[in-house]
Amino acid sequence: MQSPFVQYISNAGVTVGIIPEIGGTIVFLSKDGSPNLIKSNPELWDFSKKPQVNENTDFVSYCGHTVWLGPQKEWWIHQSVNPEKKHSAADWPPDPYLYIADYTVITKTDSAIHLQGPHSPISGVTIEKEIAVNPDGSVFIQASITNTSNEPQAWDIWHNTRFDGMCRMSVEATKDNIQVVPVLNEHSTEMPYSTEADRFSYIPTKPSAEFSERSSKTFIYPTKPEITIETPTHFVQVLFTLHDKKEIHPAQGLVEIYNHTEHCEGNDLLEIEYHSQYKQLQVGEKFSAWEVWKITNK
Repeated sequence: MQSPFVQYISNAGVTVGIIPEIGGTIVFLSKDGSPNLIKSNPELWDFSKKPQVNENTDFVSYCGHTVWLGPQKEWWIHQSVNPEKKHSAADWPPDPYLYIADYTVITKTDSAIHLQGPHSPISGVTIEKEIAVNPDGSVFIQASITNTSNEPQAWDIWHNTRFDGMCRMSVEATKDNIQVVPVLNEHSTEMPYSTEADRFSYIPTKPSAEFSERSSKTFIYPTKPEITIETPTHFVQVLFTLHDKKEIHPAQGLVEIYNHTEHCEGNDLLEIEYHSQYKQLQVGEKFSAWEVWKITNK
């Protein structure tokens, strides 16, 4: 059953659901009537209940596919609307004007939608999204940022797609291009992983009794620009551009993977992240970064 809060596009048996009023977030992906293949929170889809968007808006975990900017460590240092976050160089939450604000539908057909977000006084840009389900059932997602401030801005485009944390993933990369950063504290221990045959893969595992969670983040420069995610019913392949390593901001990875599990299954999370090249934009300048998703039956 389709949600009244979601706008759907479809082609060749693949359906994608988007909520323009929540940052143009993709919240639904299905092939041939399958359950939702990406992780989302339907209880939050009612956008009339979302918080007011301003410089003090806290993070809301809609999940799905969103677009952030990189590097994360600079999210709040270039703005003047929240002096506290500027002074502390806060790296959380992400810019609410980009991921939670109302996006305007410019055009929509049965198989494609074109969205425009508002200007952000935090990041100094606007985001435009073009999402289409192609005749072969692949999904094209392009995000474009435009410098709509009155001074130069420098960012990368950060595609972030969430899956259930028990899904397996793999990406081809040599060991010297893989950096695993576990979250280690009294509550959290690392996520097991494999680098066999020059492929990185998390091995999603529930935490042991003495910990409440497992969490690790991995920064990867891949050999091939593709990530494969195995859901219970399908494989989802995420394709992107293999930028030169020198074009990626040193604080980020071209590919970043975050895997988190808890004893409570509903909180398990796998984030599949692609960063574009880092670019300085003059006033009015625009650039884009795309992903293509290919979905196949298991």
